[in-house]
Amino acid sequence: MSTHHPELWKTLRWFALLAAVVLVAWLGIRTFERGVGSGVSGLEKVLGAITNSDTRVVEGRAEIIEKTDVTELALVKMKMSTTRTFENETFVLKYFSGGRKRLIIQGEYDVRVGYKLEPGVSLRMDGDTPVATFPEPEILSVELIDYLPLSEESGWWNGITPDDRAQLLRDLRDQMRIKAEQSGVLDMVESTLRTRLKDLLGTGDVKVERAEKK
Repeated sequence: MSTHHPELWKTLRWFALLAAVVLVAWLGIRTFERGVGSGVSGLEKVLGAITNSDTRVVEGRAEIIEKTDVTELALVKMKMSTTRTFENETFVLKYFSGGRKRLIIQGEYDVRVGYKLEPGVSLRMDGDTPVATFPEPEILSVELIDYLPLSEESGWWNGITPDDRAQLLRDLRDQMRIKAEQSGVLDMVESTLRTRLKDLLGTGDVKVERAEKK
C-alpha cells in the first residue's frame, strides 16, 4: 500500500503544477486584454483632452470625429512686433516733384500658432511608442494689438492719406506673419505638442508624423 503513495503524490503535484500554469496564463491574457482596452481608451481621452474635441476609436487608434467646420488647436501664443516703411514720390505735370511722403509704423501683434484639426488627426500605439498624426503646424492668426507711427512726412503736393495708412497696415500684417514663420515658432509648437502628450501619457517618448492632406 505504501508503495503507491509516492506515485500518487507525484501525480497530484503534476496536476497542481499544470493547474497553476493554466491559471497564470489565463490571468496574463486577461491582464493583457484589460491593458489593451484601457490603453486605447486612454489614447482616446488624451487626444480629446489635448485637442478639446470629440474623439472615437477606429481600428486601434483614437481619432477626432469629422466635423463640417475646421477647428484649431493653438499651442503657442505670443506677442511680436514689426516695423514697415511706406514711401512714395509724386510729380505735377510729370516734371515737377510734388514732394516725397514717408510713413514708418511699428505694429504689435498677438500671434497664435498651432494646428488646424482636420480629419486625419489621430493617436495610436506603435509597439511601446505613442504615435500622434497631426498636420503641419502653422500660423493660425495674427491680430493687431496697437500700432505706433514712428515717422510721418508729407510732400507739399503729396500728403499721406487714410488709404496710405490702411495699405501700410495690411502690408505690416503680412510682414508679421512671414516674420513669425521665420522665427522658429513652428518648431516650438511641435516641441510643445510632444511635451504635452508625454505628460498626459506618462511616457518618455512620442513620435509625431504628418497627416495626409485631404
